[in-house]
Amino acid sequence: MCTICSLTIEFAVEHRETLSVAVATRQAMEAGLLPENASDMDMARSRHQATVLLTTMQQRLEQVLPSSRLMALPTFFVLMIESRTWGYFQPTLAGFDPRATPSAPRLEPDENGTQDCVVVISQVAAGEVTGGRLPFARALDKGVAYVDAPLPRHAAVQAAFAVAYPLDQFSEFVCAEVA
Repeated sequence: MCTICSLTIEFAVEHRETLSVAVATRQAMEAGLLPENASDMDMARSRHQATVLLTTMQQRLEQVLPSSRLMALPTFFVLMIESRTWGYFQPTLAGFDPRATPSAPRLEPDENGTQDCVVVISQVAAGEVTGGRLPFARALDKGVAYVDAPLPRHAAVQAAFAVAYPLDQFSEFVCAEVA
């Protein structure tokens, strides 16, 4: 499993695209693209749902991507905006490292121009993406997901999610690469 982190406890940071993703999510719900989410969900249940979604994403990426492509991915964070739950994905030969202990994400370039890759997504959109009802590319197009990273890391993460959650022919069954 990826490393699950808490925004309010470990990081105490907000991503600048959180509000725009939230607004786009509300607009997508009103347009019927996304289902209405359970607004009465308490924070504990919301964090649990976020953890399940992050785990589902992690498992799908590990199943779909050949190990060579997985290892070519940069480390990246995923932020579920409703519960402010962060996942940290650090590729290893055995999949994503569940014991990684990340520092707070670098959302702005440091003196060396380095910043972390972050996928910002609403939990309701993540539920539709992981369920195969909303391709990742369409989530990006509608603004309910956002990839924040410099090139080429941006392209690598976006392409990995597009392969895992394609425009069509989504299947629960995945053929793994034979080594």
